[in-house]
Parts: sequence; C-alpha cells; structure tokens
Amino acid sequence: MSDTLRLSGLASGIDTDSMIQKLLKVEQVKVDNVKKDRDYTEWQREDYREISTLLSGFQSTYFDYLNSSTNLRSATAFNIFAASASISGTATTAVSVSASSSATKGSFTIDSVTQLATKDKYESGSEVVSNVKTGTLSSISNINSKIDLNNKLTFEFDGVKKTIELSTTDYVNNTALATQLTTHLKEAFGNVDITAEVTGAGLDEIEFKIYEKGTTTEELGHTFTVGSTNSELLQAINLTAGDSNVVNLNRSLSQMFGTSGDSSLTINGETFTFADTTSISKVMDTINNSDAGVSISYDSYNDKFTMLANDYGSNGDIAVTDTSGLLANFKLAGGAETHTASQNAIFEINGVSTTRSTNEFEYNGTTITLNEIPTGAVNVNIDVDTTDVKDMIVKFVEKYNEVLKTINDKIYETKSYDYEPLTAEERDAMSETEIENWEKQARKGTLSNDPTLKSITTSLRQALYESVEGLGITLYDLGIQSTSNYKEQGQLTINEAKLDKALKERPNEVIALFTTESDVDYTDTANRSTRYKQNGLANRLNDIIQNNIRITSDSDGRKGYLIEKAGRTTGVDVSSDLAKKIATMDEKIDRLLELLSDHEDNYYYQFAKMESAIGQLNSQSSWLAQQFG
Repeated sequence: MSDTLRLSGLASGIDTDSMIQKLLKVEQVKVDNVKKDRDYTEWQREDYREISTLLSGFQSTYFDYLNSSTNLRSATAFNIFAASASISGTATTAVSVSASSSATKGSFTIDSVTQLATKDKYESGSEVVSNVKTGTLSSISNINSKIDLNNKLTFEFDGVKKTIELSTTDYVNNTALATQLTTHLKEAFGNVDITAEVTGAGLDEIEFKIYEKGTTTEELGHTFTVGSTNSELLQAINLTAGDSNVVNLNRSLSQMFGTSGDSSLTINGETFTFADTTSISKVMDTINNSDAGVSISYDSYNDKFTMLANDYGSNGDIAVTDTSGLLANFKLAGGAETHTASQNAIFEINGVSTTRSTNEFEYNGTTITLNEIPTGAVNVNIDVDTTDVKDMIVKFVEKYNEVLKTINDKIYETKSYDYEPLTAEERDAMSETEIENWEKQARKGTLSNDPTLKSITTSLRQALYESVEGLGITLYDLGIQSTSNYKEQGQLTINEAKLDKALKERPNEVIALFTTESDVDYTDTANRSTRYKQNGLANRLNDIIQNNIRITSDSDGRKGYLIEKAGRTTGVDVSSDLAKKIATMDEKIDRLLELLSDHEDNYYYQFAKMESAIGQLNSQSSWLAQQFG
C-alpha cells in the first residue's frame, strides 16, 4: 500500500481512510490467501528436509565406510572373534594379536622370535657442530680498539640471555682475551662451566666449550648461541650473530656449512638438488615429504642427524649417492656416519620357521604384532565373542524403527483444517505463546498421505523382507521380524537369543546377508532391479536412501527424490519443486500488492474528487446565503 500522507474528509466529514480500507479488504484477502499458501509450502519444505536429515544420519551411521565399526556394508563390522596372547597361561605384551572377521576359532603357537624387524638407519658419527668456534681472529690491537668502543657481548645459554662486559684494559694476546671471556661467562651462567679456549695452529682462534660442573668432561644437551650485540667486536673476533653449538635449522646451507652452488644427491632413486641458499629445515622437509622412503631428523641434545627408513626390514634399505657432500655435511655419509643395517623379523610359528620384513603380519585372519622378543612360546587363542556385533545389530534395528516411525507419523498425521497459517494482522493480535500453539496445530499434516514418503517406507520394508539372491538366510533366521502390532507399521522386533545363536553358528552367512554387493553398479539405472536382487540388506537400504537424498545427478539428470522435491538441507535452494513453487507465489504476491496499491490510489483519487466537488458546492451555498442576507 502507498505510504503517501493524505488529508481526507475535510469537506465531507466522511472517515475516508476507514471506508477505503473496508473497500480494499477483498483485495487484501487475496494477498493473505497466497501468503498463507506460501507459508504452508515453506512448512512442507522444512518437513521434507527433516526427513532428509533423518535418512542422512541413518546412512552415515550404518552404511558409511568412514564408520568402520558400524558400517553394515563391510565385513569388518561383523567381527565376532577375540584374540589373546599368553606365555605359560599369563597374558603377555611382547606380542599383540587382533582377530579379523575372517579368522577362525582355535589356537596356534608362536614358538619363538629370534629377532625383530628393524629399520635401516644412518646417524651422524659425531657431533655436527660440537662447539662454537671463531674464525681466525684479527690482530689483538684491533680487538682492543673495538673493546674500547664497546666492551659488551651477548650470549644465550639454554634460552637464558646474558650480557657480559669485558675489561677495557688492553689484552696482551688471544690467551688473555680467552681467559677474560671464560671468567665472565662462568659468572653469567653459573650452573655450568663455559670456557673460551685458544685453538688453531697459530693460536689465532677461540673455541667455546661446555663442561660438566667441576670436571674436564664436555657436556652435551645444552645450547650456546652468540647474540647480536656489538657487531664490530664480533667481526673482529670472527663470530656471527646466531653462531651456535647446535645446527640452526633456519640457516641456509651456505651459512651453516659454507657450501657454494647447488648440492645434489640421490636417495633410493629420488634425486634432489638444493641451492646453497636453501635452509636446512627446507632440505629436510623436501626429502621427508618425497617418495624417497626416508625421514631425516635432527637431535639438538646430541647434535646429530638421523636418516631412518620409513619401512622395516630389507624392504626399506637405503641407497644413497651423495655427489656434492650434502649428507656428508650432516655427517650421514662420506665415512662420517654410523650405519645400523636393517634386519627382518625371524620367528617360528606352529613349528615353521619364517621371516617377515615387518613386525606386523597376518596369520589365518589374525594380525600379529611383534613388540619385543618374548621370554617363551606365545600361545594365541581365538575365541568367539558376539557381544559387540549383537549390540550393533540391536542398535541398528532400534534406529531403523525410529526412522520408520518418524516417517509414518508424518504420513498418518491428521491435518487440522480449522487452523491455517496466520496473517500479519492476526499475529499482531496474539501473544507469542498463542502464536506458537496455533502454528503447532496448523503445521500438522503437512505431509499427510504423501506419496514420496509412502514410497520410502514401502521400499525400506521390502528391502528387509525380500530374500537376497543366492543366499539361504533371512532376517527371520536372525530372530528379526516385523512386530505383530499393525499400528507400528512394519517396525522390527529382535529375539536376541536367536540372533546370538545365528552369529555363532552361521557367522559367514550373517555377514553375507548384510554385506553382499551386486556386480551391477549403482549408476547403472537400467539394471537397477538386478542390483537390488543381488544386493545384501545393507547395500539395499543404502541404495534406497541414496535414491532419495542423492545430491548428484544420475544419467537422466535427476537427483534424489527428496532433493528434487525440497532441495538440500544446506545452501540456497532455487531448483527444487517447492522452491520453484514458492518463487511463483512470491511473484504472485508482488503482483497482488501492486494491484492493491493501485486500487488504493484510485479510491483516494475518487474520494479527493468528491471532496473537491463538495467543497465547491459548500462555497456556492455560502455565496447564495449571503445574497439573500
């Protein structure tokens, strides 16, 4: 309606606004009726989407390979075997065992384990950096001049930063400078002995060493780093900020090892080339994330690199060609390395000696993991335990019943014809509680007798009742059948004793009943009936759910029935049947509102003309009255 401010009824005294609103009532009813239909259609879409969400949750719990423990389409979920390992009747952790669904009840013996499988390993033969060491010192006079200008130096030990101040008295030689450095470092870091020692053939270098307190034994496990204070003095004694007794992985190959140009190497057939500006960490990450099958790590406590094969045993043997000495800088090649060759696991099982390149292997459906050399023969026992599988099937039936009941409740819900969606005017006259109670009644029966929902429940029930082609077992043989109460519309009951017996006596048939999958692909719509007959129960139910909530299009360009009807539960929906219906209603509402506004403007125009005529008449009457004075 128009928002134009109008002053009416001034001449006639008629309540024009009220009269026009009454005249527009018929037009407003047309708008309200379409809005009611739109609200009702929106409710239908929401209710369809609730069913989609319900089916999606059912599918993700019981028919999704990501949920291996409850995926009824996989034999893994039906594992009724439990394995245990013991030595002389006592449980052992030396060997771990896990039985799969393909195991058989019984026992076997791991008579002995001679050796475990290990990985091929290269380790730095000695510390890579060892100690912070200066380059060749400049003349002592130059060093003294730099000290006179700024006598402070910063060092960091195990994360603690300290600043020392050297004496400004001229040092007579490098030894005197080293003695002064030692004194101040021990004062600054009192928990260990840090000494500066003159080294080099010409006694023209200083090496910083860390000793165990009060001993002459160098101590590992500490990080000693040169700070960035006083660059001129650092340059004079040939140190660089960041110099450390451990490898700085953020430094480049050139900075850390003095390499020049590209470095190339080959590991297990994978060739790598690194520029001298490449950081150590980048080199390691590139190799570790490649197909070379090795992992390189650095231990700052021991100041050593390790290159370890990813695979155990002979399958992981490392072959290296280090043409440019890159790994030699890591002390992993060139004779500076320590090599521990891989070995295969050697063991005897049921009297047969054999080897494996890994400590984990399968024997008769049982996964065996050798954790350590056992102290004696290991007895492995495989027994039947149906508890978990039985509980899974019971919960599946409960969820199936919940799904069926929820859909049936929608189908058989009685529509309340006395309650319709509220208009804006009706809402304004109600409280929030009254609106909520009204709409609760008005929303009943939105999907009453809906053919799509009826098709879903019929398909779900038939999928479980009809036999699987080629199998001689049905749900009835598992103690699962429809309830005798017809009002429960096909819900299932379980005889758990009968189910337990079937799992113990016919486990492979039970697995086949649920997991069998047809050779006909789901996308082959032309042979869908053949797929249905050959499919086990879980795959049948999954197909039915897919038929209804599939968001991808089939060969005919069609999505799932519920998706075609009401769209996805997330995102913008413009292509579903109900979305198109709602859009059409929105267009109709807009047209009716425009027409309503036009009618309103026309009525006000006509009343304005009437007011004008009455005004003129009143003016003439007044003039005549004056003439007859």
